[in-house]
Amino acid sequence: MSKLSPTVPEGSKPSEPTPSKSRKPHHGPPQDAARETLESIAFAFVLALLFRTFVAEAFVIPTGSMAPTLFGRNKDVVCTECHYKYEVGASEELREKDGYLVLRIDESVCPNCRHLNNIHDLPVFKGDRILVNKFPYQIRDPDRWDIVVFRYMEDPEKNYIKRLVGLPGESIRIARGDVYAKKGEEGEFQILRKQNPYKQKVLQQLVYDDRYPAVDLLAKGWPERWNPMVRSEAETALDGWKLDEQSWKRDPASRGFSIAPNEQTKWVRYQHLPPHSEDWRAVAEGTNPGNDARPQLITDFCGYNAYSVGDGRNLENDRFWVGDLTLNCTVEITSVKGSQPELTLELVEGVRRYRCRINVASGQATLFRNDDLAAAPTSPTSEVEMASAPTPIRGTGKYTIAFANVDDRLCLWINSGWFNTGLIPFGSGAEFLAPANRNPQNADLTPAGFAARDIGVRVSAVVLQRDIYYRAESKANSEFDHRFDEDELPDSIQIRESLFDPAQYGEIYSQRTREVTFATLASDEFFVMGDNSPRSQDSRLWPNTRRAVNRHAVPRQALLGKAFFIYWPHGIPFLNNGQGYKLLNHGVARDARDQAGRAIETYPEYSVPFYPQWWRWKRIR
Repeated sequence: MSKLSPTVPEGSKPSEPTPSKSRKPHHGPPQDAARETLESIAFAFVLALLFRTFVAEAFVIPTGSMAPTLFGRNKDVVCTECHYKYEVGASEELREKDGYLVLRIDESVCPNCRHLNNIHDLPVFKGDRILVNKFPYQIRDPDRWDIVVFRYMEDPEKNYIKRLVGLPGESIRIARGDVYAKKGEEGEFQILRKQNPYKQKVLQQLVYDDRYPAVDLLAKGWPERWNPMVRSEAETALDGWKLDEQSWKRDPASRGFSIAPNEQTKWVRYQHLPPHSEDWRAVAEGTNPGNDARPQLITDFCGYNAYSVGDGRNLENDRFWVGDLTLNCTVEITSVKGSQPELTLELVEGVRRYRCRINVASGQATLFRNDDLAAAPTSPTSEVEMASAPTPIRGTGKYTIAFANVDDRLCLWINSGWFNTGLIPFGSGAEFLAPANRNPQNADLTPAGFAARDIGVRVSAVVLQRDIYYRAESKANSEFDHRFDEDELPDSIQIRESLFDPAQYGEIYSQRTREVTFATLASDEFFVMGDNSPRSQDSRLWPNTRRAVNRHAVPRQALLGKAFFIYWPHGIPFLNNGQGYKLLNHGVARDARDQAGRAIETYPEYSVPFYPQWWRWKRIR
């Protein structure tokens, strides 16, 4: 759930009273001065109340249903193995009705290297403090993908925050991790893209950040995820790829790849090789990890939810293959030689390969996809040109690049920054219809890559991300039906082996997957969902004790405003080895017990001194 807690609004500065000409302010009766003071306080209170009612209000995010966009009560974690910094939700520690501690989170899984970190004694922080603008919805309707605050229909005393997805008059469908809409009864369901690609970009979640390797794991023989590769017809080749030791050179210290100009296109490709708990156990015991280092499909793993409370639950709740990926990297071109100087980026999704080929001499970028019906889909002759546009990449220089395949659209950003979105304008040619065959293929075991031809180049800061996978969960409209409909897939343990075998996974998915379609919204109704799809109670899952015609709908009159700014994430303690000095303790429920029946231990609620996270003061997308 995403219940919001209002903060005390910042009072407006009271207006100074105008001195009266008929009396001397320094010698008037004391009761007059007291009355003016009370009037000023009352006036300031009225101004603050009006501001809060009609303009803006501050709220605290208590839960993690909007993570990673907005954090609820959470802990900041630095992985002890790869040193990647991440957040993990901690709202489950508290009982909702009174805020008392009822359990303690013990461990969390690093989303980058999957190491299990002990976080029992880490400090906990309140959720993001945000400003909600109430004025826009008083003069216009909300836009799709706005983050909205509204009164929860089942309990109007509670305020919830979600992302607005469905508009009045639309039917909403969730299928294969994407959201679709259809207006009225006619026509076909259309995929709902974020029309603002920057909003799409900030919603991407981590798959792997190559800047933070698991050094101990690699030292025990675990393979790197990014490797130079070359085409091969050998039986041992993975979807026609094998390791290539003769082209790109890896710098383990700087985590970069470099290559001299070459007349042939030379590739570096990604394989998804997340270790599991038994692999880390072997490292801890001083032995080599098992033979489980096999490439697998990328799933909807969410580190914010991957924690345990003594019984191991929530550690691996990823079930679904995600094919919508974003490749980020820094490219430093050192030399340009030859007739076809090119930099190529590739993303794979099922039967499709999407490429962005940049001519380094002219700066022109061209998008391609393979022909679905081609006998040899990897052949250049099977490429279908989609769109072309100029870029700032011309000759030598250093560039930051992001290439995305999300919601049936390709996007390219170059040198994106504070004052420059960096989005390359390909237009509608970058959009496409999904192929008929939507199942994963062996090519999804090497789903991303970059290549160079006729240029000397160094590629570093390589980060692979994925899109949100919206789970097709629902409840029946009956007020008494509080059960979940059947899950799309078996649990994580049952499908683990199939992740190594795309054909097997596709067969299971085809047998068990389903589409969820929600009834058409009325002219004053909206459909909302949380960004943290696996852990969000939203339009998909609300009960219906109020007996609404559309259980899943948020009425127009329930909308309070649009979330627009994070003004205080939480402070960062310093001194005392970065822990600060603790103040106060959390209250503990009397009946709170751990797995062994022992009383739950409390821990400090505040730390001082601290400094602000200024880098997270930002507009909410």
